[in-house]
Amino acid sequence: MSALRYLKPLAVAAAVTLAPAVAQAQAADPHLALFQSTCVATDGQASAAMAKLDAAGWDVLPPEMLGPDAPFENMQARMLFAGEGIQIAMTGDMTDGLGTLTDGGELYMAVCAVGVMPGDYADIDGAVADWLDMTPNAEMSESGLNGYPYTIENGRKVAIASDLGEDALLELAAGDDMRIVMTGDSDGVIMIMYMRPQPR
Repeated sequence: MSALRYLKPLAVAAAVTLAPAVAQAQAADPHLALFQSTCVATDGQASAAMAKLDAAGWDVLPPEMLGPDAPFENMQARMLFAGEGIQIAMTGDMTDGLGTLTDGGELYMAVCAVGVMPGDYADIDGAVADWLDMTPNAEMSESGLNGYPYTIENGRKVAIASDLGEDALLELAAGDDMRIVMTGDSDGVIMIMYMRPQPR
């Protein structure tokens, strides 16, 4: 599943920055709260998400730190040392057409992601599933990566069925009421990603 490749560069950046820190798991709820306030409350809008973190004193993580492995186009990134760990936030754009979300069609998505290292993936993924009141979508999940696609109907989040056909999925993505939340564990960096499909 190709979405996992977007998490690998984050692990490299976090490992370099976190080298002096002592490993200690962080609570899941604060990380989910950070995701909700940074990515969900802003609907993944990059400028709004980064402005919130700048106001809270987060440091800029230069994109060139990731070199050619930068996971997104138009990437902006912030980081914050928290206790004996680190938190990372990123926004950007990505195109996926390699089977992560569809078998053949492409989805162009605005992405807002927050990560923590160290962390407990099972706890954080469980907190996300409880918040959404959903189980992972089998077609968008694999070991260490869970996808939760949904539509927004009358202000409610409604899970998208795993057996939804590709044409129907792309039709939903062409509207403005489909969102995807993904959780991932990439070499110890625990990520929550908010994806908003964009028309092209």
